[in-house]
Parts: sequence; structure tokens; C-alpha cells
Amino acid sequence: MSLHIEGRRWFRRSAGNTYCSARIHKDGEIIATLGPTGGYGDYPLQLAVEWLRKNGYPEAEYGTRYLREVLRGSYSVADVQREKDL
Repeated sequence: MSLHIEGRRWFRRSAGNTYCSARIHKDGEIIATLGPTGGYGDYPLQLAVEWLRKNGYPEAEYGTRYLREVLRGSYSVADVQREKDL
């Protein structure tokens, strides 16, 4: 089984808030689309970990650091220019 987590972040200048979303890919198929919600930095990864835990994926039981090591770089996050690109 291979997992890939794709995160996106958008900064709303007027309010000074950062929003993010995440997609979880399992064996090349999207199994979950999460957000948009408030969050910055690696929060898309945290969103994915919480979803994986709730849905019984043992890979997520040890948190984000372990998941990064298991994924071996299969996590990406991109900053987008428009809210609708989340």
C-alpha cells in the first residue's frame, strides 16, 4: 500500500489568516478530500493523520513524524494564490 498526502495553503491577506486543505491518495486513487479549514505550516499533514486515525489506518497511529518516515517523502504542500484553488 502506498500513501501520498497532497496539501494546499492559502493566505487571506485581509484577515491575516491561513487556510489549508488536504487530499489523501492511496495506491494512486484519492480516498479523502479534507478542508478547507484554518491552519498553516504542515497542518494539511495533521488533517490527514486525524482522518486516517478515524478511519482505521494503522500507519497514522504514531503521528505525523512517523507517517513522514513511512511515506518517505510522499507528502507535498503547495501555496496557492486563490481561495478557490484550495
